[in-house]
Amino acid sequence: MIIELEPFEYAWACHVGNQRFIANWYNTDGNHYQHRTDNNTDDRRTADMAAAICELAIAKATNRYWAGHVWAREDHQKYRGRPDVGTNIEVRRSKNNQSVMVFKKDLNKNQILFAAHPIPPEFRLVNVWGFLNCDEAWKLGEPSKFDPDNSRHVSKNLFQPIAERTPTK
Repeated sequence: MIIELEPFEYAWACHVGNQRFIANWYNTDGNHYQHRTDNNTDDRRTADMAAAICELAIAKATNRYWAGHVWAREDHQKYRGRPDVGTNIEVRRSKNNQSVMVFKKDLNKNQILFAAHPIPPEFRLVNVWGFLNCDEAWKLGEPSKFDPDNSRHVSKNLFQPIAERTPTK
């Protein structure tokens, strides 16, 4: 499913992504981001913006609430457990359009993993792959190279697509 963001949606998601970048201005990237070996990683500002765009696109595709939360890394423990969208949706952005990550910390929480790929260069369109229960995604995923005990790659073809919404009259 391709979700096209309206200009005001795009502006808001970009604002949230930029605020996340600013909130973590002096922090270093997470281990899973630093050790990517494909030499095709985005700068943190672009990655934060793309992640927020994916979250908004999933909210739009599922008709769920998106808080567009922003906090600094040192406050993460205070907000741990808050979903990206709705009441139990974790959103992961795919940079390579092949897979997304699921983490051990996502397990046993009755969370649903949604995967999306924002289409470059502007990310105005988002390819929403679909969803999987996080526990199921873990079982189906392949252990990652950087931290095989705590993270797995889940292939694009494993996600259940979202049923196309029918237009209202």
